Amino acid sequence: MVDDETDDAPLKALYDQLLELDPKHRDRMRVEAQRAGQGIRTGITLHSKAANNESSEFDLWIPKYAITMFCARTGGGKTTWAVNLAVRMVQSGAQGMFITLEEPGFAIRSKLMACYSRIQNPNHSMEAITNWEAQKVIAGKADYFDEGKFNKEIMHHVRIVDANTAVDLDKICSPTVMYQPQFIADLIKVRNSKAERPLDFVMIDFGQLMESMDADNSSSYMRMKAVMQGLKNLSGALGIAVIVGAQLQRSCASVPIWEWEPEMIRDGSDMEQAASLIIAIGQDKDYHDKECNMATRFLKNRHGPKRVAGMFNIEFDKCFIPNNGRIPSDDAA
Repeated sequence: MVDDETDDAPLKALYDQLLELDPKHRDRMRVEAQRAGQGIRTGITLHSKAANNESSEFDLWIPKYAITMFCARTGGGKTTWAVNLAVRMVQSGAQGMFITLEEPGFAIRSKLMACYSRIQNPNHSMEAITNWEAQKVIAGKADYFDEGKFNKEIMHHVRIVDANTAVDLDKICSPTVMYQPQFIADLIKVRNSKAERPLDFVMIDFGQLMESMDADNSSSYMRMKAVMQGLKNLSGALGIAVIVGAQLQRSCASVPIWEWEPEMIRDGSDMEQAASLIIAIGQDKDYHDKECNMATRFLKNRHGPKRVAGMFNIEFDKCFIPNNGRIPSDDAA
């Protein structure tokens, strides 16, 4: 029993919510279900393979009120995938935040610019700028004729947060607060209170670098358990899509993508259990087209089929992944 006089406001609020009348309870869940059902459009086309091996196209949507995880080997294209996803979601009307724990903020901005320039020139890739050219634009050493349009269409709608610049100079060798889900949630709440509309997604690159103020961070199991609990709370309480990158175990280096399993994600079971959608990016070395042998595959999908994939070829210099993936090989599972 919770006394009305209690100082524990969160507990009292939860208790009041549990005792609310059934119609009010249903109305609240109806609103949440409507928001979650919308998802975020990406414009990326994938293929679903049925048990009889017939393939059908569908558009990739990122679910709200959930964690989406994208995973690859080291150097396999996680950040390129994250940048493409961010640009495409913003172009579909979403508002987001890109939290980089690894690369500096200017590097993420240059990759967003290079990706945007390639998307703007789908049939003339030579007219798109590379990541290195974009860095020169940001440094003021070169011009990009579409920079104003890029700032208006992309950068006004996705805020880059460089976790490694929020440094306590007395603890310069310690992880900053932006490595912790609790402070990311606080940052989003402050941002939402000052903006006209709330965020639709937060992109975190990448998850295994995170820590938690409520965990034993010397143990990778306890650390990731607390981190994923924090990210689940963040997605559920704020109703947003949490999109987080993850590395695969080194033992996956010789394993084909069609044989990858969620258990192969580095640092334990809590990452794979917490995610509603796990997207893997890797090579299909047996694919008949050697110029297009990158594959994307669902390792887990609470919202639909697992037998989903698409073939593409990453343009790493322009940080670009083609919009329409080809039908995967017969090995796709």
